[in-house]
Amino acid sequence: MTKIPFISFMLVLWCVLVVILWYGSAFAEPVKCANGNVTVYAAKKCDIAHACLAIDKTYAFLRTAGLNKPVSIDLHIVSKLMGHADPEVCLGHYNTRTRKTHILSYGACKCRFIKNSFWGLTFNRELHNSFIIHEVAHAIAEAHFELETQGLAAGEYIAYTTQIALMSDRLREDLLTKISNGGFENHQEITSTFHDLSPSTFAVKAYRHFRRKENGSMFYQKLIHGEVILNGEE
Repeated sequence: MTKIPFISFMLVLWCVLVVILWYGSAFAEPVKCANGNVTVYAAKKCDIAHACLAIDKTYAFLRTAGLNKPVSIDLHIVSKLMGHADPEVCLGHYNTRTRKTHILSYGACKCRFIKNSFWGLTFNRELHNSFIIHEVAHAIAEAHFELETQGLAAGEYIAYTTQIALMSDRLREDLLTKISNGGFENHQEITSTFHDLSPSTFAVKAYRHFRRKENGSMFYQKLIHGEVILNGEE
């Protein structure tokens, strides 16, 4: 029987301990947020706490806009997004089939912002929370659409307007100052092509359109019930 040298044995033991500790931190127990509709999976408790605050704000905002169905969502805060068409610029995504939402962790987003600044804003925890709001708003909106023909533009309109509406006054003003485009003049201008060409401009133009008194939550309802069809579909 071959004897394992003591140094080799200690090296193997150390590797096993590292794996155990890594898995223990990477797969923390899932936590349900206060409203009970969302379960958050993350390695760090601080990420979970911030996520739940952002999520609860999203549900409260959209309920006041008439999106009040109970929607169950699994939110996964991850270090890397898998299976996305453009992972280098994407910070999160919602899967309509599985109803699972993935968002890059605060640390991973901070590294991403060094390479690809979004909206030209300084990255901080509040901005990270706004992306969680965006993805959760996608999930809630998707559960409310009554027509399958509502495509990407409708979901992005609700997600971006919710994201910007729930920013602090200071952060929102910074964003609207940096991107000074006027709002969409009518719903025919709100297209998936426009979004794909310039998501940042789409976001601000959508918010300025949303803020007009004749739009707001009433426009949400028109999208939900199919009274307005975006993307040029009739």
